[in-house]
Amino acid sequence: MKRFFFGMLLISAVAACDTRAPAPPRPAPSEMELSTNLKGNPVEGSQLYREKQCAACHGPTALGGIGKQLAHTDLSFKQFLSKIRNALPPKPAMNENDLSETQAYSIYLWLQAIDTESSGRAGLQPAIPAGQTLGIQIWSEKGCAQCHGAFAQGGPHAPALAGQNYPFERQRALMRRSAGQNQVHSDKYIPDDLLKRLLDWLRRGADPASGC
Repeated sequence: MKRFFFGMLLISAVAACDTRAPAPPRPAPSEMELSTNLKGNPVEGSQLYREKQCAACHGPTALGGIGKQLAHTDLSFKQFLSKIRNALPPKPAMNENDLSETQAYSIYLWLQAIDTESSGRAGLQPAIPAGQTLGIQIWSEKGCAQCHGAFAQGGPHAPALAGQNYPFERQRALMRRSAGQNQVHSDKYIPDDLLKRLLDWLRRGADPASGC
């Protein structure tokens, strides 16, 4: 699967990314073997829910926003984890490096414990207008998350990109220069208009709720 990275700082990651296919396939749902005797902490789950940017789409108290309500989900934990691992764009699929099984279980326990009556619906994120191309959508569909993490927080083979604030012309020149090594960097794969939206999203800290 193709993976995307920016700048000469990431040259060392090129060899780790498969460049044979022009586009990554969409993740397919897969059967999962859950660890036995899972132990989670709902207090930690509340913190992870914010740190992993779940709140940006699903609301600060998981009552919904851009994404659906998660509080008191009727999904089993196995189904919940499958949704995380096999998500389709614009939501990135989060692997074990992005969110461990134990961390996911802590979030799941917190979701089940939320007091929805006292939480109310204050502070929910408004829906994004239909037809708007999001930076997170480009990030997911072009396979960038496979190297750099679901929300550009970095991974085992590539550094974090969230918060980068280099001029567009500089980033575009560096990216196109390495297109021979990685076709994802070509203007045919990510034209300038989509690249600009993607860089804007990264500049904002890769917030799932920020768009073009």
